[in-house]
Parts: sequence; structure tokens; C-alpha cells
Amino acid sequence: MLYFRMFLVMGVSLYTSRIVLRELGAVDYGIYNVVGGIIVMLSFLNGAMSMSTVRFLSFSLGRDDIQEASRVFRTAITIQILLSLIVVMLAETLGLWFLNHCMKIPSDQLSAANWVYQCALLSFIFLILRTPLNAIVIARERMEVFAILSVLEVVMKLVVALSLTIILANKLRTYALLNLATAALLVLLTLIYCRHRFPECRSLRSIYDKELFRPMAGFMSWSTIGTLSWVGKKQGCNILLNLFFGPVVNAAYALSSQVNTAINSFVQNFTTAINPQITKTFSVNDLKQTEHLIIYGCKFSFYLILILSFPVLMATGPILKFWLGDYPSYAPVFIQLVLIISQIESFTYCIGAGVRATGRVKIYEMAVGGIQLLTLPIGYILLHSGLPPQSVFVAIAILAIIALFVRLRMLKTSIPEISIYRILQSVFLPSGLLAGVCALLYFGYHNLQLTQTVNPVITIVGSILVVIVLEVGIGMNTKERKFIRRALIKRII
Repeated sequence: MLYFRMFLVMGVSLYTSRIVLRELGAVDYGIYNVVGGIIVMLSFLNGAMSMSTVRFLSFSLGRDDIQEASRVFRTAITIQILLSLIVVMLAETLGLWFLNHCMKIPSDQLSAANWVYQCALLSFIFLILRTPLNAIVIARERMEVFAILSVLEVVMKLVVALSLTIILANKLRTYALLNLATAALLVLLTLIYCRHRFPECRSLRSIYDKELFRPMAGFMSWSTIGTLSWVGKKQGCNILLNLFFGPVVNAAYALSSQVNTAINSFVQNFTTAINPQITKTFSVNDLKQTEHLIIYGCKFSFYLILILSFPVLMATGPILKFWLGDYPSYAPVFIQLVLIISQIESFTYCIGAGVRATGRVKIYEMAVGGIQLLTLPIGYILLHSGLPPQSVFVAIAILAIIALFVRLRMLKTSIPEISIYRILQSVFLPSGLLAGVCALLYFGYHNLQLTQTVNPVITIVGSILVVIVLEVGIGMNTKERKFIRRALIKRII
């Protein structure tokens, strides 16, 4: 169900972006994404809370302690309420000032931008309230429900986008308001399901459980650094591009993020399913299985993204032309660089899950978060020096490689029984070979200018087949090939 959801969500999301870009125009589309990005800048608080809740719920459920899981859930509600108050305070003061005094927005659109901002803020509050509910679905490993809710969300967004075709005026304001209604409805539906299906969710009364509040808040406070670095890297760069180049470049950035999100949904759904298992095996001290899951997760996360990203890299221009018709000039290079960064970061999801399973995240988050937060000052220096906007993405890629090796070191420190040598041998060696072969194919294809003579459909299909053959032939061992073969036969029969 998750993989059906991936293809459906990817296709619908990309089609939705086409409609929204066409109906709003490049300027309004850029405004919506960069203004909403100010609110997303505050989402590091919610992201940290999500990781904390999933970790503690998975730990409790791994030991089959329903009573403790209920206490974790209700404590999470308390923390979420506090977070909502903090977000509103920051958004209505610092965020509002930044929007009206620092952002590069056409004066005749400033009122609409403020409307979008307030709708985005309320949507984000609904997301905060939904976080403990999503966490219990993930910790319970009900991935089919997670998939259904995700499909429902993307279908609702498509309906919102299609509604723009029949609206003649105030499209930007209407789009923001309808997205707010979507967020509210999703909270309601998730709440109804969780209360009906999970005993630990029957009571929604928030509690202050000192035994749980302190470790959960402590875990969250250090995780905040990691999620802040991710948000700073993504939305901070979006704002930097606005300050130096304006909303049209933001539109190109938004499109690259849309493509990246669609493709990345494959690895995120895969790791969403595997990360609770990493925590549960660690909770019962099965460290050999914990290591196996980390290796398996890192390896196949890279492979899943490569299957989809390589065809896009090979035929970026034709895909954009088919998808959007006319598109912002920086969109192709932004998309290519963002996908390369995603390949690098695909290893990090399960490595981070291994460290977080221990609950000792202070040094890990400080080290990794500190490296990634360098994106903003370095990006500002590069752009201020007159370099083109894509220079920011190059800096992100270099920092992502440095952070990856730091993550491996922190994993070994957190769980000494895990062998970094086995991870390097089983994950990075075959992945590096695959990446090298694909790089040679890419440069050979473009240097020979085959893009001018080969049909784009042939390029895309051929790229997918080449990657699959390489992954099966070079990237997998005999045991993994047999597992894939059995899984495919089971699905077909």
C-alpha cells in the first residue's frame, strides 16, 4: 500500500504543482512558497517533537507496555500545546516583522502575502496538533493507514488546485484559505481513527508526567538542533534567494522542492516503516538485528531514490517541458542539484534512527546540526559575493557529505557494538560504484549531445532499466537478490 501511495502521491503532487503554477503565475506562486516558508522555519519545533514522540512510543510498544504508551501520548499533547503557544508568539512578532520589512515582495501584493502568512500559521498549528496522532500510527506500524491518509491529503490538495480554475479573483488568498481547511479536516480524520483503534489514544486529556516530560522534553530540545538545521537549510536558503533575486527565483526553488519531495516520498515511506523497528530491536537489546536494519535501510534508501532521480537527471529539460510547459529559467539546475543532495542524504535517515533509539542525542544533534547550520552564513557569503543562486546548493552538498561522516562516527559512539566497517563495506562500497557508473553515463550522454537526438521517453525508460540492472547486478548480494525475487514472486502470485 505504501508503494502504491508513493506513485499516486508523486503523480498527483506534480500535476497539482502544474495547475497551481499556471493559475497563480510565477510571482504569486513564489510568494506563496516563500511566505509559507517563514512558518516552516518555525517547524523545527514540531519536527523535533515528532521524533521524540515516535521514539518514546516505539520504545514503550516494543516492550508491550500500553499503559506507558498512553502516558507518553498524553504527555506529548501537553508539549504540543506549549509548542503551539511558542510558535504563535514567534510568528506574530518576529515572523510578521520579517515578512513586512525584510522580504522582497511587490507592494501591491503585500496585503495578500499577509493573508497567506496567517493562513499558513493556522495550518501549521493544525499540523502541530496532528503530530502525536501521526506518531502513534507510525509507532504502531500501521503503514497502510499512514498511506491512506497521505493519499487523501494529496487528493484534497489536488481538489484545492482545481478549484483555482473556476475562481476569477483573489486566487492567492483563496488558495491559502482552502489549504487551511484541508489541514483542519486531516486533523479531525486522524483523531477519529486513532481514538477508535488505539487504546493509548482514548484519553486526550493532557498530563504533566514528570517522569516522562523531562526526558521527552530533553530529547526534543536536542533534536531541535537537528531539525532546525534541516529547516534552515531548506527554507533559509529559500529566503536568501528571495533577498538576492526575488520571487521568480523562489518559484524555481519551489518547483525543485516539489520534485524532490515527490521522489523523496519513496525513501521517507520506506524509512517511516523501518525506523520504529530499529528502536524496538534496540529496546530489547537485539543489537545484531539493529545493525542489520540500519544497513538494510541505508542501502535501499539510496537505491530507491536512484531509480527515480537518475531518469530525471538525464532528461530534466524534457520532463519540465512536458510537466509545466513554460518554467522558470533556474528550475532545471536547481532540480538536478537538489536530487544529488538527496542521494547523499538518503543514508542519514536510518543512521539517525539508530542514534535516536538510544535516547542519547545531545552530541549527535549538536555536531550534525552545527555543520548543517553553516549553510546559511556560507550561502549568504556566496550570494553576496555575486555568485549565481546554484552556488548555495553546491555548498549544501559539500556540508551534507561532511555531516554524513560525522553521523557515522556518532553512531559508533552511541552503539559501540555496531561495526562501521560492515556499514562501509555493505552500503557505501556498492552505492559508490553505482553512483560512479551513473555519473559516467550522465556525462557521456550529455557530452555526446544525445539529448538532441534520442527521444526523451527512451531516455527515461532506459535510465530506469539501467539503474535496476546495476542495482541487482552490482548493488545487491546473493541473499538480497533471493529476497527480492521471493518478494516479487509473492506479489505476482
